[in-house]
Amino acid sequence: MEAPRTIIAVTGEDDRYTETRDRAVQRALDDHATLILYDLDAGRDPLESPLPTEWSAEGTDDEVADRLGPEELDAAGRGAIADQVRAAREAGADAWGWLPEHDDRATLLEYAEAQPDPLILVPDDETELAEAGEIDAEVVDGRNQN
Repeated sequence: MEAPRTIIAVTGEDDRYTETRDRAVQRALDDHATLILYDLDAGRDPLESPLPTEWSAEGTDDEVADRLGPEELDAAGRGAIADQVRAAREAGADAWGWLPEHDDRATLLEYAEAQPDPLILVPDDETELAEAGEIDAEVVDGRNQN
């Protein structure tokens, strides 16, 4: 398998996936890959989009990039993910965040397919997300053991 250029790690807004994030940061550093922390919690509310929509304000939905830095994550009200991105950057990774609209497999795959040479790291309690078909995915013993 060729080294991935993009590591997409499923994470949450608390410490339950610390092990997955740690593994993802190390893998990104080892492979000189970009790390994207994919906030699974952002897509859990079916009535609310985690990012600006066409209804938020004129033109705001056109301004959202496919990778969010800590400042954009803070502005979106996702301080926990912003802190995770900052920590990964402090460790030396080219780290970003993403806030999906839905927490399902199809959304994750659609996002991953738009990234260069992706590898998805999925916590072991989210294994249905790892059934990625054409995209490489690894299940990680990702629960924080503390």
